Amino acid sequence: MLGLNRADARRSRSSAMSGKMDETTALAAIVLWASGHFDTKDISDVLRCGEDAVCRTLHAARHIAKGDR
Repeated sequence: MLGLNRADARRSRSSAMSGKMDETTALAAIVLWASGHFDTKDISDVLRCGEDAVCRTLHAARHIAKGDR
């Protein structure tokens, strides 16, 4: 077991959130999701971004579509 000051660097990246998407990538994620043929993992692989970024983008798009801010 590693001490508190000696964290395993390989594990530090596993729970970190990926960065922001640009507008074109976000739109592509929404279009691919809306097609009904792809899941969030497939979309993240194709767009070379984090799956969490795809999920956040889709969640935000749902709120905007409902009229929420």
